[in-house]
Amino acid sequence: MSTIAPPRAKARAPKPGRPAGRFTQHRRLDHLREVLEREPRGLTLDELAATLKLTQRSVRRYLRELDGTKPEEKFELLEFVETRKGGPLRWRIKPGERGRAVSLRRAQAYAVLATRRDFEVLRGSALYEEVDLALAQIATIAQTPFRASGKAEISGEQNLEDRFLFVPPPARSYGARGEDLDELFRAVADLRVLRYRPRVRSGEPRADRIPFHPYAMVVHQGTIHVLGARVIGGKASAEVDALSLDSMTDIRTSETEHFELPKTFDVSHFVHGDFGVARPARARFIVEFEARIADEVKAKRLHPQQRIATAPDGRVRVSLPLVDPRAAIAFVLSWGDAARVVEPPELVSEVGQILARAASRYS
Repeated sequence: MSTIAPPRAKARAPKPGRPAGRFTQHRRLDHLREVLEREPRGLTLDELAATLKLTQRSVRRYLRELDGTKPEEKFELLEFVETRKGGPLRWRIKPGERGRAVSLRRAQAYAVLATRRDFEVLRGSALYEEVDLALAQIATIAQTPFRASGKAEISGEQNLEDRFLFVPPPARSYGARGEDLDELFRAVADLRVLRYRPRVRSGEPRADRIPFHPYAMVVHQGTIHVLGARVIGGKASAEVDALSLDSMTDIRTSETEHFELPKTFDVSHFVHGDFGVARPARARFIVEFEARIADEVKAKRLHPQQRIATAPDGRVRVSLPLVDPRAAIAFVLSWGDAARVVEPPELVSEVGQILARAASRYS
């Protein structure tokens, strides 16, 4: 006995106009900019409406929002030109405002794409959306089919972007702090004064806001840090502080106050690789490595200011700046029984106590 299948519901075609969903307007503006960047001669309202699946009225609104001007003001980023006398107008980005094209070979594109996991720490912020959009455009370049010619170019087939990559350390999750991330980045980029409240423990009174000049934003070992100076009595301190984003709350960027970046500031003086993000320090510590890993130690540049000495029996001693004792301890312990601290005595004692406590848990 045959059965009659119920009629299938027809799929509804997307309606033109403003679609529902978070960040939709932001994505539409990005798409509009991409379309106009690809068409230097410009596009008519009809062509834009068809491409973006919008009504002409919505296209006009998006054009104004992309330009960043009010309805009664003249366009600054965009302009319109006649296709013919009395004909429709073509909208385009002004030639002087167009982004400069960067020519990338396929190998270069894949090298950039290999770093995309480094930006996961920014997820949840508008900055991450901007980076992700740029990487998506680079991916389009990398995946465009063409015949490779000579050794200077590669074919890039078989999903190379999934087989060539950099793996960063596990990142802290800042997904709930996207607004703080964006405020911090804007302050660093535009040299704007920001204010924040230091994080306090539960039950402690709320801290007062601290004015701060953010000089640099550093992602180190999956954690975000900011380098800058506190403002005391209306004047920036001469001491540069290294703060983690975790220690800062309620970040707000000033719309009117700016500062000048000190000419003597150099971010490389505060970034110490495995040894943390901190002010430069004169204090040093010495680690001795067993001969069995000497080649591995000598092959690495642990710090620009490292000093290495090799004993006749093959053991290696490395002298390094002691900028952050916690980072120094973590570094020594990461080598297991192949490394021991020689000096300073207080660091030797602390590492010994940590190892003793750890050993007691296995006894």
